[in-house]
Amino acid sequence: MATRGIIKAEQIGIGDVLRYNRLVVPLNQREYAWEDEHVLDLFQDFATAIGGEDSSYFLGTIVLTQGADNQPEVSDGQQRLATTTILLAAIRDSFIEQGEEKLAGSIENDFLLNFDREARENLPKLTLNIDDRKFFVDAILSRPGEAGRAVVPRKESHRKIAAAAKTLAKKVKEVLKPYTQAHRPTLLNTWTSFIQTRAQVILLNVPDEINAYVMFETLNGRGLRTSQADLLKNYLFQKAGSGKLSEAQQKWAAMTGALESQSEEDITVTYLRHLLSTLHGPTREREVFDKVKKEISSQHRAINFLGQLAESANDYVALLNPSHPKWANHGETTRRSLQTLLHYMRVEQIRPLMFSVTKHFTTKETEKAFKLCVAWTVRFSIVGRNTGVLDRQYAVRAQEIGAGKITTAKQLGAAMKDIVPLDEEFQSAFSEAKVTNNNFARYLLRAMEMQANSLPEPELMPNEDRAVITLEHVLPENPNGNWPDIDPADAELYFRRIGNMVLLTASKNSAIGNRAFADKRSHLASSAYTLTKALGRKVAWSIKDIKERQKILAGIAVKTWSLEVK
Repeated sequence: MATRGIIKAEQIGIGDVLRYNRLVVPLNQREYAWEDEHVLDLFQDFATAIGGEDSSYFLGTIVLTQGADNQPEVSDGQQRLATTTILLAAIRDSFIEQGEEKLAGSIENDFLLNFDREARENLPKLTLNIDDRKFFVDAILSRPGEAGRAVVPRKESHRKIAAAAKTLAKKVKEVLKPYTQAHRPTLLNTWTSFIQTRAQVILLNVPDEINAYVMFETLNGRGLRTSQADLLKNYLFQKAGSGKLSEAQQKWAAMTGALESQSEEDITVTYLRHLLSTLHGPTREREVFDKVKKEISSQHRAINFLGQLAESANDYVALLNPSHPKWANHGETTRRSLQTLLHYMRVEQIRPLMFSVTKHFTTKETEKAFKLCVAWTVRFSIVGRNTGVLDRQYAVRAQEIGAGKITTAKQLGAAMKDIVPLDEEFQSAFSEAKVTNNNFARYLLRAMEMQANSLPEPELMPNEDRAVITLEHVLPENPNGNWPDIDPADAELYFRRIGNMVLLTASKNSAIGNRAFADKRSHLASSAYTLTKALGRKVAWSIKDIKERQKILAGIAVKTWSLEVK
């Protein structure tokens, strides 16, 4: 049991964690989520360890916090605990099938169920969340032939629990198959003993959710983001109380339903952090739970905040999809700005600012602000800025927009003037920049090509087949004998300079390959692209030519990614 105010750590078998505790997954924490592959991995790891010489097998860290009446709650590790319970239930069922009632009873009493004298009934050693607990009792903890076993899965998590039970029952049968009937109980006892003492975990008992989160960050980085979302959900549902629980569940489900329509990994915590940044200023990932707990101290506030989470989720998801219905009333410029950022720069840190803009600016001002976001992002990509500084600046501006202090794109540009690279700095950095991302380099050249031809909104990519227009490095990375006047070390240094890159159609690019410049000239001169055609008039191509051309491009770049708000 956890002792209030004290963090306790011990190394213990995962079976003994179940044996000596009655554990509860906190109210509406995440559902059972393991796929068949995860279940099989765990079983195979156990089988390998049992058949080997190692004295133990390490399963990672399990974190328990204190619930009501000192009830241990599983803050991290429920997937491993639940799957281990399912395996022990499969072993129990196998004992029953073999007529070993006493052995089956020992599995049940030690690891699966605990008789509560006050309630006068068997209670689970592990109680899952509110969505899974009854199904888990019926489908897993009930004995074969009991009425509960006929329960029908009605949720995705139920289907995963049922699938895990089916898989592990099958694997137990496969393990026993080579052995005679007389030897099978001994083998199952070996498995049980292994699970009880040799399949070991570090068990952390911590006094509250905040300490649990610190443990996640230190000891379980892989599960950090998901665990924090679970802690937040649990806290909000607890604050909502039983009277408002159904409403709280619906609002949380509306939020996750919108967010999960996107394939972005760990989107829930990212969304929560960005929303909090728009409300309360710069928020780091580790501060999400702490800020919510500080601000949300009553049932009323919890329900209101959950409503805000649900309502704002669609606005956030729209930032990841230029075709989202939200943009139906916006002009093509807004959608193209968003598409440019998503497809050519893929930046996350500016998202809180854009999030706040979409929620509070008018349609016209959103269009202007998004164009600024494109220009800023390109300038920051070329000049470079401390990412922590940018995170903070974007979050501060997002909060100011949410508070009504900034209401137009022009005001937003003025607020960012001290951090955004101005023309002189941008042009100087661009004249010497290397670009390692070919997709970004192609975008830069295509935008400058449009600027050179005086086309409108050159910084926003047109709707075209990107496979048709390809990127060519005039001086190849490995010049070989085709470039006798170029030192290989210089080729390595200048190969990725923007001044060495041109746009070509796919067919011409494949035709010239790593040829000498004399062989490339005619292809360059016949190009439909103005900036590419200019190289065809060159007699030779040297390091000096690359530098000179890049200075010319730098002048075009300043005009392409202008800071002017029109």
